[in-house]
Amino acid sequence: MQKGRQSPRIRIVSGLVATVFAGILIIQGCTASSQAIGGGQQEAAGGINIGDVAPDFTLADLEGNQVSLSDFRGKTVLVNFWATWCPPCLAEMPEIEAVYQEYKDRGVEVVGIDVREPREDVLQFVRKGGYSWVFVLDTAGKVTASYEIAALPTSLFIDTEGVIKAVNIGAMTKRQMEANLSEVMR
Repeated sequence: MQKGRQSPRIRIVSGLVATVFAGILIIQGCTASSQAIGGGQQEAAGGINIGDVAPDFTLADLEGNQVSLSDFRGKTVLVNFWATWCPPCLAEMPEIEAVYQEYKDRGVEVVGIDVREPREDVLQFVRKGGYSWVFVLDTAGKVTASYEIAALPTSLFIDTEGVIKAVNIGAMTKRQMEANLSEVMR
């Protein structure tokens, strides 16, 4: 074999190792900051904690309408920070849709805050997935920064008075979402 040339087997193995490593980095980039406090519920890093009133924000939805968190006062709200490039975010999307469909008639709203992606990418993703809750765009990352979100996905469960009752960092199952909602809706 000539110096500097790799055999096909070495190139394949090297490619597989690089692919696996890249996948691990992507997944870790989404969830590396989470530290379980118990049952997946956590306090957000920094100034946003369970028991705080959720800071109000106003962001554009996928149609360009302004949506504020305060618009949902009087309802239980699941706020989910996410992005289309985040595998754990994508894994929980069908679960969020199922929970939304089951709980929307009981005064539960879901607000998905997409972090720093173009409207067209998010709109295409939402339409393809058939997701029906409210999606807003944090294109500048200002709301994400103000909530001190360090990992995606991060979800906040907010009661009818606007108080954060639970925070979950990382992907959730439908069962976990329902457990959080049942606590918040008491």
